[in-house]
Order: sequence, then C-alpha cells, then structure tokens
Amino acid sequence: METKDQKKHRKKSSGPKAEKKRKRHLQDLQLGDKDAGKRNCKAFAVQSAVWMARSCHRYSQDLKTKKYHIPVVDQTPLEPPPIVAVKLTEIRGPVTIVSGKKRRLAIIECGCDINMMVDLAKAADLVLMLIDASFGFEMETFEFLNICQVHGFPKIMGVLTYLNSFKHNKQLKKTKKRLKHSFWTEV
Repeated sequence: METKDQKKHRKKSSGPKAEKKRKRHLQDLQLGDKDAGKRNCKAFAVQSAVWMARSCHRYSQDLKTKKYHIPVVDQTPLEPPPIVAVKLTEIRGPVTIVSGKKRRLAIIECGCDINMMVDLAKAADLVLMLIDASFGFEMETFEFLNICQVHGFPKIMGVLTYLNSFKHNKQLKKTKKRLKHSFWTEV
C-alpha cells in the first residue's frame, strides 16, 4: 500500500549485484562488455515515413538519370594489334591471326603424333577436324576424339575436304549425310 509520501521502488543500478545482472544479460544477448555501449536497437529504424518516401523517390530518380549518363569506357588496347601482311606457303609452328582489337586466334596444326594430340586436346578451345570426304574417317580421327573426351572435350567442328572429286550430286549428298551421322555419334 503506497501512499503519496512514499517513493516507488527503483531497481538497483550500481553495486556488485547490478553488475552481475548486467553481465548475465549481455551473455544472453551474446555481446561482450565492449559492445554494450555500441548496441542501439533503434539506430537503423525509420524515423519518419515522409522522409523515407522522399529518399526512395530520390534513389529511383538517381537510377533513372544514371541510365541517361552512361560513361564511355576507353577500350583502346594498351598495345596495338600487329599488322599481318604475309602469305604462308608452308606452315612451321603456330600461326596467330588477329580477328579484332582485343582478340587473337592461334592456329596450330596437329600431325599424327599421339603426344602432339594429347597436348593439343588439353590446350585447344576449338578443334577443326579436316576429314577427307573421298576416303572417310581414318583411325587417327577416332583416336583424337577419344583423347579429347578424356581431356575435357573442346568444341569440335568437322570440315570435309576434297568434295570436288564427286561427279554426281546425289552421291555427294549421301556421303555428306553418312559422314555427318557417324561424326555426330562419335562426338
């Protein structure tokens, strides 16, 4: 029974008992003594709905204006591409072709050596397989395809050569179809 003259009970805010309670409370929250002063639950809350609406509107307007003011990036390469003015009659080693300002293609011819096939299967991004249309697939072709399957399988394109040896168009179409289907089953 409280009267007007009596003061209300206040929780103890100092002393060893209050310190123990504070530490227990911080352990429940998994915070250390150093983080206790930094913790503010209302720190990132929205203070005003009008202010929040204005800031959202301003942010969306900023995004719209950024679309109109796209900065132009300087894409000139550090070193200019080399000028190629040679006609090759015999290939000795890899040939580099400039196909754009920042793109170069290296073409490497692969012989029938198994070691060369393994090395190129590991390094190649694209393989152009030249297939003699008058003869068909050779054993080395199938060996190279198996090596490619083991070492990551790059993109493979089959190119038929010696198509001018066919005299009849019907025979040419049949040969193309047969070679295409056998190539697809292997790849």
